[in-house]
Amino acid sequence: MWAVMFEIEEGEFIYDTGKDCFTLNDPAIFFTDKEEAQKRADKWNTGVVVPYIRPMTEDERRSSVQRRGYL
Repeated sequence: MWAVMFEIEEGEFIYDTGKDCFTLNDPAIFFTDKEEAQKRADKWNTGVVVPYIRPMTEDERRSSVQRRGYL
């Protein structure tokens, strides 16, 4: 998966949320196709395409713990 980040202050990047008005708590939008992500990044002066690894869900986290034998 791919995401787009852009610079809001010098050296301070944020994920593109797909919204014009957003907060730091809004989820990033992601793309399965790098070319589509690049099209979105081109809309920003400082936009860059980066690999995106989504956070684990609670179910995935519990399954991971169970597989390791901690429960």
